[in-house]
Amino acid sequence: MTTVPPQPVRGVVFDLDGTLTVPALDFAAMRADIGVPEGDILGALDAMPADERTRALAVIEEHEQAAAADSRLSEGARELLDFLAATGVRIGVVTRNSRRSVETFSEKHAIRFDAVVTREDAPPKPSPEPLRLALDRMGVAPREAIYVGDFELDRLTGDAAGIATYIVRNHPEIRDEGPPDMRVDSLRGLIPIIEQAGER
Repeated sequence: MTTVPPQPVRGVVFDLDGTLTVPALDFAAMRADIGVPEGDILGALDAMPADERTRALAVIEEHEQAAAADSRLSEGARELLDFLAATGVRIGVVTRNSRRSVETFSEKHAIRFDAVVTREDAPPKPSPEPLRLALDRMGVAPREAIYVGDFELDRLTGDAAGIATYIVRNHPEIRDEGPPDMRVDSLRGLIPIIEQAGER
């Protein structure tokens, strides 16, 4: 388990759906449209024939685009993003979604990321590779960063990458086995944590 960096935070990497946004993706509907009854949707693609995989990716993209277009920022997101921008902390996003859906989200909410890593760039979470790639693109070392997610998968990803990982408990579907002091009830709860790290 990686704890708070013992120095100022220079970068914050976010998960997208359910973290920066109010949860919007209907995974049950996505599974039904693709024909995957259960389990990890992206993992199921590997076993599909090429033509079926192409169709499934188009269905996933359609769902992700609709969710991004209708997305709402989660509680405290704008406040935290404004704080990070004002203090010069770099921000990145790591998501299992497509780059196009991230661009739609960014344009809708006027958010500029210093690094965007999607499923087109690296193996999906829980692989630590996307997080490491995001930090590399941001020019930030793991000890200088925090990762913020909303699910146990994010905790596993952050721990594997050696990054202090916080879970924001802003919706009822959250599952996380991590320590209570590495959880916040809204994204604005990260502001004093980042301020305190800067005072060390």
